[in-house]
Amino acid sequence: MKRSTRTFLRHFGRGRGDAAADGSQPATAALREAGAGSGPVTTRYDKLTVDQVLAHLEELAPRDLARLGDHERSHQNRVTVLAHIDARLGQEPWPGYDALDVDGVRFGLDGAEPERFVIVLAYERAHRNRAGVVLAAQQTPTR
Repeated sequence: MKRSTRTFLRHFGRGRGDAAADGSQPATAALREAGAGSGPVTTRYDKLTVDQVLAHLEELAPRDLARLGDHERSHQNRVTVLAHIDARLGQEPWPGYDALDVDGVRFGLDGAEPERFVIVLAYERAHRNRAGVVLAAQQTPTR
Protein backbone atom coordinates (compact mmCIF):
# COMPACT_ATOMS: atom_id res chain seq x y z
CA MET A 1 0.00 0.00 0.00
CA LYS A 2 1.33 3.41 -0.92
CA ARG A 3 2.41 5.68 1.90
CA SER A 4 -0.01 8.42 0.79
CA THR A 5 -2.87 5.92 0.96
CA ARG A 6 -1.86 4.88 4.46
CA THR A 7 -1.87 8.54 5.47
CA PHE A 8 -5.30 9.03 3.91
CA LEU A 9 -6.72 5.98 5.62
CA ARG A 10 -5.26 7.09 8.94
CA HIS A 11 -7.80 9.94 8.80
CA PHE A 12 -10.46 7.27 9.18
CA GLY A 13 -8.77 5.33 11.95
CA ARG A 14 -7.82 6.22 15.47
CA GLY A 15 -4.27 7.14 14.55
CA ARG A 16 -0.84 5.56 14.34
CA GLY A 17 -1.40 3.24 17.27
CA ASP A 18 -4.02 1.20 15.41
CA ALA A 19 -2.01 0.57 12.28
CA ALA A 20 -1.26 -2.97 11.25
CA ALA A 21 2.22 -4.43 11.65
CA ASP A 22 3.20 -3.25 8.16
CA GLY A 23 2.09 0.31 9.00
CA SER A 24 -1.11 0.20 6.95
CA GLN A 25 -4.61 0.92 8.19
CA PRO A 26 -7.14 -1.54 6.70
CA ALA A 27 -9.60 0.47 4.62
CA THR A 28 -12.60 -1.61 5.64
CA ALA A 29 -12.05 -1.14 9.37
CA ALA A 30 -11.21 2.51 8.95
CA LEU A 31 -14.30 3.27 6.90
CA ARG A 32 -16.48 1.24 9.26
CA GLU A 33 -15.38 3.55 12.05
CA ALA A 34 -15.94 6.65 9.92
CA GLY A 35 -19.42 5.42 9.06
CA ALA A 36 -20.28 5.38 12.75
CA GLY A 37 -20.65 9.12 12.44
CA SER A 38 -19.15 10.40 15.65
CA GLY A 39 -15.93 11.13 17.44
CA PRO A 40 -12.45 12.00 16.27
CA VAL A 41 -12.59 9.65 13.26
CA THR A 42 -15.20 11.66 11.40
CA THR A 43 -13.72 14.92 12.61
CA ARG A 44 -10.42 14.07 10.92
CA TYR A 45 -12.11 12.91 7.70
CA ASP A 46 -14.36 15.97 7.54
CA LYS A 47 -11.29 18.23 7.69
CA LEU A 48 -9.91 16.74 4.46
CA THR A 49 -10.24 18.89 1.37
CA VAL A 50 -12.07 17.65 -1.71
CA ASP A 51 -8.75 17.23 -3.53
CA GLN A 52 -7.32 15.15 -0.67
CA VAL A 53 -10.30 12.80 -0.76
CA LEU A 54 -10.39 12.53 -4.56
CA ALA A 55 -6.69 11.68 -4.70
CA HIS A 56 -7.36 8.34 -2.99
CA LEU A 57 -10.78 7.19 -4.19
CA GLU A 58 -9.25 5.08 -6.95
CA GLU A 59 -7.46 2.93 -4.39
CA LEU A 60 -10.56 2.01 -2.36
CA ALA A 61 -12.63 -1.12 -2.87
CA PRO A 62 -16.31 -0.73 -3.91
CA ARG A 63 -17.53 -1.67 -0.43
CA ASP A 64 -15.33 1.03 1.11
CA LEU A 65 -16.45 3.55 -1.50
CA ALA A 66 -20.09 2.85 -0.66
CA ARG A 67 -19.43 3.41 3.05
CA LEU A 68 -17.53 6.58 2.32
CA GLY A 69 -20.43 7.78 0.17
CA ASP A 70 -22.91 7.11 2.98
CA HIS A 71 -20.75 9.06 5.41
CA GLU A 72 -20.27 11.94 2.97
CA ARG A 73 -24.00 12.17 2.20
CA SER A 74 -24.94 12.30 5.87
CA HIS A 75 -22.27 14.85 6.81
CA GLN A 76 -20.68 17.31 4.40
CA ASN A 77 -22.58 16.24 1.26
CA ARG A 78 -19.93 17.65 -1.10
CA VAL A 79 -21.22 17.29 -4.66
CA THR A 80 -17.79 16.74 -6.21
CA VAL A 81 -16.82 13.98 -3.77
CA LEU A 82 -20.17 12.24 -4.15
CA ALA A 83 -20.06 12.52 -7.95
CA HIS A 84 -16.67 10.82 -8.05
CA ILE A 85 -17.72 8.10 -5.61
CA ASP A 86 -20.89 7.38 -7.58
CA ALA A 87 -18.91 7.34 -10.83
CA ARG A 88 -16.41 4.85 -9.40
CA LEU A 89 -19.33 2.68 -8.29
CA GLY A 90 -20.81 2.82 -11.80
CA GLN A 91 -23.96 4.73 -10.91
CA GLU A 92 -25.28 6.48 -14.01
CA PRO A 93 -25.95 10.24 -13.76
CA TRP A 94 -29.56 9.47 -14.75
CA PRO A 95 -31.41 6.32 -15.87
CA GLY A 96 -30.49 5.35 -19.43
CA TYR A 97 -27.40 7.56 -19.54
CA ASP A 98 -25.10 4.79 -20.80
CA ALA A 99 -27.28 4.25 -23.86
CA LEU A 100 -27.06 7.89 -24.95
CA ASP A 101 -24.77 9.24 -27.64
CA VAL A 102 -22.97 12.56 -27.24
CA ASP A 103 -25.94 14.57 -28.52
CA GLY A 104 -28.27 12.76 -26.11
CA VAL A 105 -26.06 13.66 -23.14
CA ARG A 106 -25.82 17.26 -24.32
CA PHE A 107 -29.61 17.39 -24.53
CA GLY A 108 -29.79 16.01 -20.98
CA LEU A 109 -27.50 18.79 -19.81
CA ASP A 110 -29.50 21.53 -21.51
CA GLY A 111 -30.92 23.72 -18.75
CA ALA A 112 -29.63 21.42 -16.00
CA GLU A 113 -28.46 22.55 -12.58
CA PRO A 114 -24.67 22.96 -12.09
CA GLU A 115 -24.55 19.83 -9.89
CA ARG A 116 -25.60 17.68 -12.86
CA PHE A 117 -22.62 18.93 -14.85
CA VAL A 118 -20.25 17.89 -12.04
CA ILE A 119 -21.87 14.45 -11.86
CA VAL A 120 -21.73 13.90 -15.64
CA LEU A 121 -18.11 15.04 -15.84
CA ALA A 122 -17.00 12.70 -13.05
CA TYR A 123 -18.94 9.75 -14.47
CA GLU A 124 -17.81 10.33 -18.05
CA ARG A 125 -14.14 10.60 -17.09
CA ALA A 126 -14.37 7.37 -15.10
CA HIS A 127 -16.10 5.41 -17.85
CA ARG A 128 -16.29 6.36 -21.53
CA ASN A 129 -14.36 9.64 -21.55
CA ARG A 130 -16.01 10.90 -24.75
CA ALA A 131 -14.46 14.22 -25.73
CA GLY A 132 -17.78 15.78 -26.75
CA VAL A 133 -19.43 14.89 -23.44
CA VAL A 134 -16.46 16.01 -21.36
CA LEU A 135 -16.41 19.34 -23.20
CA ALA A 136 -20.16 19.82 -22.72
CA ALA A 137 -19.93 18.92 -19.02
CA GLN A 138 -17.12 21.43 -18.52
CA GLN A 139 -19.43 24.21 -19.72
CA THR A 140 -21.12 24.54 -16.34
CA PRO A 141 -23.76 27.27 -16.42
CA THR A 142 -23.52 30.06 -13.87
CA ARG A 143 -26.67 30.82 -11.97
